[in-house]
Amino acid sequence: MSINYYCTLFDSNYLLRGVTMLQSLAEKDPSAKVFVFPFDNECYESLQKLNLSFVQLISLKEFESPDLLRVKEERSKGEYCWTCTPWIIRFCLDRFQLDHCTYVDADLFFFSNPQVLLDEAENSSVLITEHRYSPAYDQSATAGIYCVQFVFFRSDVDGLKVLHWWADRCLEWCYSRIEDGKFGDQKYLDHWTTEFNRVHVLKHLGGGVAPWNVQQYEFDSDQNSAIVLKEKRSNREFNLIFYHFHDVKVREGEFNYISDFYDISKNVYLSIYSLYSENLKTQFLRLKEIESKMEPYNSLLDNSISGLLYKRSVNSGLLAESYLYHLPEDGDLVELGKYNFEISPVFKNVKLEFPVNIVTQDKTIKILCLLAKGVSFEVQIDQILVTIKTGLTETKKVPISLFSSKINGNWQKQRGNCFSFFSNHGYFEFTLEFPSIEKIELIGKWRSIGTIEAANEISRLDIFGRILKKLRNLFL
Repeated sequence: MSINYYCTLFDSNYLLRGVTMLQSLAEKDPSAKVFVFPFDNECYESLQKLNLSFVQLISLKEFESPDLLRVKEERSKGEYCWTCTPWIIRFCLDRFQLDHCTYVDADLFFFSNPQVLLDEAENSSVLITEHRYSPAYDQSATAGIYCVQFVFFRSDVDGLKVLHWWADRCLEWCYSRIEDGKFGDQKYLDHWTTEFNRVHVLKHLGGGVAPWNVQQYEFDSDQNSAIVLKEKRSNREFNLIFYHFHDVKVREGEFNYISDFYDISKNVYLSIYSLYSENLKTQFLRLKEIESKMEPYNSLLDNSISGLLYKRSVNSGLLAESYLYHLPEDGDLVELGKYNFEISPVFKNVKLEFPVNIVTQDKTIKILCLLAKGVSFEVQIDQILVTIKTGLTETKKVPISLFSSKINGNWQKQRGNCFSFFSNHGYFEFTLEFPSIEKIELIGKWRSIGTIEAANEISRLDIFGRILKKLRNLFL
């Protein structure tokens, strides 16, 4: 039996997902040999303890070249991983004299043998997979037509020409921003089919099902341990080969399975995601036995069906979530209320009312408002009204200035009373100097921000931030 060679990279933050991917690959493809590049010591030591028979570990000391170490300092952890993707493929082909090698992402999970995908590359030197975006989530202009998730290279003249070109480009520029038609390691793939020879685009729909395209398919059945999906447009059935669990993230110490952005059906959650959850749990217990440093684990089954249906309303663009919290001097956040309102790409008037009933011995009450969790958005707060007690039975509405507020979020900017959050969530804090509050009202306008606008703004903020960092380093 011939060997199928694969390679992947991940650190301890992705250890559980990475090991789960590896086990699924080995179970579905008995001929798999995987070269794993652990990107920190904890990950390397854990994989050493696991001692998986089909895995060969490559340490950073063995892999990293002077050129890679030079750019490592100026790129984020994620950007450096992207930079290294073509280089680990190149390392495997060169060091071990392989005739082929396929890169696989750590957050994939294999439901069937990927041999059927590799067979498509029988007469090709390179195999790439499209995002196949659903129209509502099409990010081809920013994130690229193709996804670096399952990329096959043959060690022949045509394959090495593409691989060496890609590796050199990623060494020159590989950042998490849009610039001159580039984005990370991924936009480089857009023109491979026209600029290079023997590059094949995967046709099998079962390779590369993901949160951004699963809306195009229906869960058909579970036949003989294989999941069968059906394309809605053509009614064509196909076996699911691998799913890209891009939206399964660690948040606040737990895995979050329910997407804040993509509309994913209940059947998909209860079949594909549930099976992934079960396998994560199995590997979690296995890693726990060897005392690995890894991500925490929580079961998808802890989420009720009603919770799933509510999340679908948020994900489908019908609702947005806003939360109000009290930040006591001692203790944890206290949720005061939640508000849902319609998502709109144009400014709409909005009035958020939160009955809170806070009584404190402190002279001040600190409030945090988390706005529109799960979407990029812009909000203009025209007025904050606080209802306070002035006597046993009397109340009074008091307007509060917003200019003392503290804005926060991954990517954000503030212009007076207008706040823009470009990375799926944002919040601001304000302090109230009253011992007792009955109600808080936020009055203003809001709109959601599209993915392309958000990506362009993040790129501008990223460039500006890097310039400021260089200036600080220069003068401090």
